[in-house]
Amino acid sequence: MSFKTGTLAVLLLLSTAFLHSGCSPRSKLSENKKPIIETLVKSSMSWSGETYSYPEGKAELTLLRITAPPGFRTPVHTHSQPGVAYVIKGLLECVVSADKTLIAGEGDSFATSYGNVPHYCQNVGDEEALILVAYAGVDGLPITISN
Repeated sequence: MSFKTGTLAVLLLLSTAFLHSGCSPRSKLSENKKPIIETLVKSSMSWSGETYSYPEGKAELTLLRITAPPGFRTPVHTHSQPGVAYVIKGLLECVVSADKTLIAGEGDSFATSYGNVPHYCQNVGDEEALILVAYAGVDGLPITISN
């Protein structure tokens, strides 16, 4: 047997063994297995009632991971672009006014305040809060504007 023929025979044997050993990518696929897709936020307005609109300019997406210690409170601020938030752990309170507040805990999501609506958010829980916030904005436009 020549070197070429021997190499071909070994490759053929190994590929056959690979396919029958369950290592084939197709052996793990099942038409019965499907992902679970949940829409967490779908909104044209913020939790506090502002209607969203997109700023003019080159689009820029931002995803923030915010870790806030217990008791942490943001300064009063506004957002010039629409966003969504998801609380991974902890307890968050967002306040627009005394009669307009949002409490969001682990697993909650919401459309963030928008436009000229001053607000603050605070970790009101006993543990560190972990929040993901995504914004659909414009290149060069600040996400947060301090008041």
